[in-house]
Amino acid sequence: MKKITLLLLSIFILATYSIQAQKQFAGEIQFKTKIEGTDDPNLTSSIENLTLTVVILGNKSKVIQNMEGMYSMTMVWDGDKESSFFVVEVTGMGKFYKKTTAEEHKEKMKFQDQKYNYVNEFKDICGYKCQKVIATTTNLEDDSTQETIFYVTKEIGSAKLNWNEHPGLEGYPLMTLTPLPQFCDECMMAMEAIKITPKKIKDVDFLLPDDAKNIDDDPELKQMFGIE
Repeated sequence: MKKITLLLLSIFILATYSIQAQKQFAGEIQFKTKIEGTDDPNLTSSIENLTLTVVILGNKSKVIQNMEGMYSMTMVWDGDKESSFFVVEVTGMGKFYKKTTAEEHKEKMKFQDQKYNYVNEFKDICGYKCQKVIATTTNLEDDSTQETIFYVTKEIGSAKLNWNEHPGLEGYPLMTLTPLPQFCDECMMAMEAIKITPKKIKDVDFLLPDDAKNIDDDPELKQMFGIE
């Protein structure tokens, strides 16, 4: 009887651990940007202290950008379906959307190769242990390369959450350092999480609005948004 009790207890512990390990993150992450490597006010003032909030539910993410009195843009990425769309709401005109399918995304990315070097270096960001990753992106058309530094946590999402811009990257980046060689050799844009709020997020929040018009159906709309 004692052996059976211990066996059942072990199964319960393993099952509980499995459920916790599979639990998907849901919540909001607020990021703040800044420029590193230069004190040029013409550059730092344009990006310094900009904030961005990302809403995450499992392998789905959403970002909303507002330009008060002009327009708002919502961008949604679905890592399970590898598809995305954006919705622009223009004051006095209504809502318009543009979809990108998995096939279109693969076509866009076929000339890029991404490799990741996971460094034995860690950084605490908002209470999450993040590992340093040096990403090298190669343009297969001209062999040019660019290095980007990430600090990632595997406690938020899976590699599918990164499918759009960083395919294959394990762990969600809570800090990204992107070089800006067009401004100076040492210039980098740093985007770092400053607040993480786990909360209940509804799947309906990632659906396309019924009252949005497809940009692809209207040549004038495509011209207005600069879409070929």
